[in-house]
Amino acid sequence: MARSRGARRLVAVMVTNALVSTACGGSGFQYIKNDEFNAYFKIDEDWTVFDERAYFSSPAIELDPLERQRKLATTWVRGFDGSDRPSLANLFVNATPDPHGVARIQLLTEAERESVDVASLRSAHLGFDPVQANREDPQGPVEVLMEQDVSLEGGQHGVRMAVAFDTPSGEIAIVDQTALVDSSNRILYLFVIGCSRQCYAQHRDTIDEIAASWTIEEE
Repeated sequence: MARSRGARRLVAVMVTNALVSTACGGSGFQYIKNDEFNAYFKIDEDWTVFDERAYFSSPAIELDPLERQRKLATTWVRGFDGSDRPSLANLFVNATPDPHGVARIQLLTEAERESVDVASLRSAHLGFDPVQANREDPQGPVEVLMEQDVSLEGGQHGVRMAVAFDTPSGEIAIVDQTALVDSSNRILYLFVIGCSRQCYAQHRDTIDEIAASWTIEEE
């Protein structure tokens, strides 16, 4: 575990440098938009995109037919995979050799709206609060590399963070996550991109540029 911790500290420096530098774009980009919620982001033009019908059909998500219909009625999803051999399955593997991620806009239920707080936003992708995990076990398998509050002119607010964590395979994965809600806690806006530690180090400028492109325009 100590060796993994040291490796993550090296990545923390890389993340900090990436956030304060200008990302160098390589090939062109494609823009993915949701006109209903005035949201968009960009990814490399040759990356593969999966919509919510494909996403919620994945065996990695155990949904019965009624649950799937409810998800499709309340959630917009665009998954993306930067692999030369793209696969929907890659979206559900953390330490992939190529960047992948997902954008999600979700109408929250009343119960979900009442429970929204910073901790729940930090937990939106991984299913646990990385800050709390890091605080409880500073030398453990989770390290928060970066955390910053986000507040948009349209009232959306939340947090962006980069997290390194050990995976069951023994590899270290890194995700860059932005989770926001609107001013009435009615809509969740989630954007996640990540891959293995080695992949993140190699593609950190591109990953940061794509993560920073997640935009929700004021109506």
